[in-house]
Amino acid sequence: MYGKNESSIRGIVKQEKEIRATLAVAPETAKVMATVRDKCLVKVEKALNLWLEDMNRNGVTVDNNVLCRKALTLYEDFSKGSPETNDSKPFIASRGWLHRFRNRFGLRSVKLTEEAAPAEDDAVATFPEELKELIEEKGYHPKQVFSCNETGLFWKKMPERTYIQKCAKQAPGCQLWKDRLTLILCGNTAGHMIKPGVVYRAKNPRALKDKDKSYLPVFWQHHRHAWLTDSLFIEWFRQCFILEAKEYFEQEGLPFKALLIVNSAPGHPESVCCEDGNVDVVFLPPQTTSLLQPLDQGAIRCVKATYTRLVFDRLRSAMDADPNLDIMKCWESFSIADAVSFIGAAVDGLTPETVNACWKNLWGEVVNDFKGFPEIDREVRKITEAARRIGGEGFVDMIDEEVKEHIESHREVLTNEEWEELVKSSTEDEEEEKVKEEAAEEPAMWTVEKFAEVFQIAQALKDKITESDPRMERSIKVNRMLTEALQPLQQYFDELKKMK
Repeated sequence: MYGKNESSIRGIVKQEKEIRATLAVAPETAKVMATVRDKCLVKVEKALNLWLEDMNRNGVTVDNNVLCRKALTLYEDFSKGSPETNDSKPFIASRGWLHRFRNRFGLRSVKLTEEAAPAEDDAVATFPEELKELIEEKGYHPKQVFSCNETGLFWKKMPERTYIQKCAKQAPGCQLWKDRLTLILCGNTAGHMIKPGVVYRAKNPRALKDKDKSYLPVFWQHHRHAWLTDSLFIEWFRQCFILEAKEYFEQEGLPFKALLIVNSAPGHPESVCCEDGNVDVVFLPPQTTSLLQPLDQGAIRCVKATYTRLVFDRLRSAMDADPNLDIMKCWESFSIADAVSFIGAAVDGLTPETVNACWKNLWGEVVNDFKGFPEIDREVRKITEAARRIGGEGFVDMIDEEVKEHIESHREVLTNEEWEELVKSSTEDEEEEKVKEEAAEEPAMWTVEKFAEVFQIAQALKDKITESDPRMERSIKVNRMLTEALQPLQQYFDELKKMK
């Protein structure tokens, strides 16, 4: 009765007169019951809820026992040296607590499944043939068959042994090396890649405040934890995939008709199947991503390897330009705008042969002369070479294996310490983030004066090259390339003058 046992109710009834008499003379504030909760437990529950969201997003569900064990480990780690811990009543993750936790966060009952279950042999063996039959039945051209997958990227993280990473970990305040974004990749059997999608924690970060989001090299979305949700996936499907696929088919002389293959996971709602009658969406069988998802076979690693190489090249080029450069200040200036630029370049750098090779396990017949993924090894070697030129602790003696570990580290599961940081970033640092995030503004516009300044700088650069290079043919070639590179701006400048 009323969530209390019978003996408690009987005791209250026996003391009815005393209780009513006390209540009658008590001040109004005494009639309100308040419970002071363990502050450490409050943080644990927030982190646990985020962890559950992450498990669901990745297609991993947990039972009550796993949930309680995770809560206990979080509490143990969060409470170390914390003055907010209630020592008089230790947390035991009881059934009563579990019930209240579910009610507080509006959670449904959790079904028991195997965590990170292995790929199902039957599905791996039969699904490729089923897919082939569907493709033949619907008459899809190989260029009309796409695969989509997302992955995490710690965009400002360096290899563990480097002095940059060590300094970043020791720095007070916001630790951007933990800043993670979700990268959405999509490509077809011919090796054509759709514009990459990025889900970031801020809608308008300062580094992009004056940029038109429609003209970024990525499709920009935001979520407070940088996660791809059902609604964001639908938005990506409507506003990115559909538009990009239509344009591609027009260029190839193909009708707008596509097959999109995605993982079976939260964040990929079945409702996407009804979004467009010209696009069929097929879900890979559960627990088969590692073996059947095309982009997981090599394209994602290639993108992360190229991204890392571009980051290292940026540092190396900056040092070449200024031998007295403060490398830490240079690294601090690396922003999400730079990361977006490098992501676009890394995806553009994927060769059609690399993307085509990714289809070997799912649709081997369309793969042309499979040779593995040598691009990854080439990029790794370039990264180690750049690291040695950068020099310093962790760079000068960097080896290929360290680089490979760094590339794979973007897949790592968050530790309890990192879950605690995530809770802080979503609560205590919300005000700080509001300061850093700028309100949406009109993108900066070109003016005649700005064009004049750019062209003057470009001409000064050409003059300097001509003056400094003893080989005239080479300087002429370089200056011609600079002129060609500036042509889009020159055309826009000419249009602007006509409007004046």
